[in-house]
Order: sequence, then structure tokens, then C-alpha cells
Amino acid sequence: MPEPRDDTVADEFLTKATARLRDRTGAALTLAGQVHPRTRTLTICSVAGARTDACLGITAAPGRGIGGRAVALGHHVLDDYGDTPTNASSGPRRATCRERVRAVLAMPLRLDGRVLYVLYLAERAGKPISATTTSSALLYVRQLESFLAQASLKHQTDAPRRWNVDEHALVQIDGELAQLSVEITRRPVKARIAAIRALLADSVLEAMPHHEAEHTLTRRELDVLGLVAQGCSNAEAAQRLAVSPETVKAYLRNIHGKLGVRNRTEAVNVARRSGLLQ
Repeated sequence: MPEPRDDTVADEFLTKATARLRDRTGAALTLAGQVHPRTRTLTICSVAGARTDACLGITAAPGRGIGGRAVALGHHVLDDYGDTPTNASSGPRRATCRERVRAVLAMPLRLDGRVLYVLYLAERAGKPISATTTSSALLYVRQLESFLAQASLKHQTDAPRRWNVDEHALVQIDGELAQLSVEITRRPVKARIAAIRALLADSVLEAMPHHEAEHTLTRRELDVLGLVAQGCSNAEAAQRLAVSPETVKAYLRNIHGKLGVRNRTEAVNVARRSGLLQ
């Protein structure tokens, strides 16, 4: 993932962050906006899952719309419009976007206490934003904030890296896999490549120093635990997620460590009591 130090790189950063947020959460629509450093006006500059390009360029002043409120308050804001869908997909100038969503979650992305960007997650009519989805999205934003802090520190002070992975090598590998996916036509192979790329992205983000809330699991870990709760074996979960059984085992080890449990049954029970599983 690039270091967002100018407009071009920031656009690339937000494009990847928006797509990754949608992949992680399975949301119908995700967006990202950049906050002007002086006026604090928010401008939508990236979308994933939108039916049109109408959302791009929409602006919101601080405190206006769900995105502007997230900028003004400095924390996430959730709006649920109920069973009647609205034309608002991102809050600002809601009639303009024409995405007809039911619920929107706006999450500020901060550096040194200042809101630089806002990420949005939206669901269309008939599907509210669950507590599990909200938890996964907020964790992702915290990971991105850690990334920004590390990138800023590295750029300003040339301080040694404190990550536990070689992130540049992983980004290069991801690029090679992306090219390979274009050249391959077989769907099962493309699905495996997509799963590997997701693991690489998680490896970069999750290796950074950040403070996770107790019992917080990544979206992929929640996917694995959800299949376990349904009675799937490691092999069955691996087949559904298009990964290897060893990868599922690795996820389960992480889950056991985060939840402080010894086996899969305890993990499912703790996750349900914590509201991570429905």
C-alpha cells in the first residue's frame, strides 16, 4: 500500500483502501473522501460498488451530512434509514448520489489527531449494517491509521521501520499476483489468487503496531469462525474460502490467541457472548 504524500498517491491510497474495505466487509458500497487541510471540506474521490459515478466529487462542510459530522466529531457516525431506502450514499448532498441505501457508516481516518480522510460503508434496502460489520470496518480504519502514522514517521524522520514484515516485498508480490490473475482464465485459480492477495494485504496491516479492542477479530477471522460455528471442518472451511486447510489452522490459532481460548468450541462461545457472531 503506498504512502499518501501527494494528491496522486493519496488518490491511489484511497482507491485501494475503498476496495479493500468492501472486500473485507462484503458491503454493497464503500466510498472515501479527502478532507481539505484548511477548510476541512470533505470531497468524495473514490467509490467501490456504486451503480453510477454520481457520488464522485460530492462535497460536505464540517458538520453537514454524515461525512461532515464524522469530520467535526472525530469519530464514526452510523445512520440507519430503516426499511425505506434513501438516495443518500454518503451523507453530503444526499439527493445527488442516487444509490438508494438503507444504512451508512462514516469513519474518520486520522493522523496526529487531525482527520485526513473519511471512509464510508453503505448497505442498500433490506440489509442493515451489523455490529460484526461495524467492528470489522473500524478495525480496518485503525489499521490504516497505524499505517499512516508509520509512513509519516518514516518519511519525516527516516526512523527505522518497526513493522514485523517487509511490506515493500509484499506489495511487489501482490502486483505480480494481480498480473497473473489477468493472464489466467480458470475461475478456481483466480479465486485462489484473490485469496492469497487478501492474505498479503492482511499481513501488511495486521503486522503494524496498533491497539485493538478486546475480542476484536479481522473480517477473515470472522469468516473462518462463522464457518466453524456452522459445524464446518477445517477442510470444509478452506474449500469455501478458497484457501488451504493450513491457512484455516493459522487463522484459528490467531482467533484462539485473541479470544484467550484453547479450542474452537470455546472460541465460538466467547465470540457469541461478545456479539462477534450472530
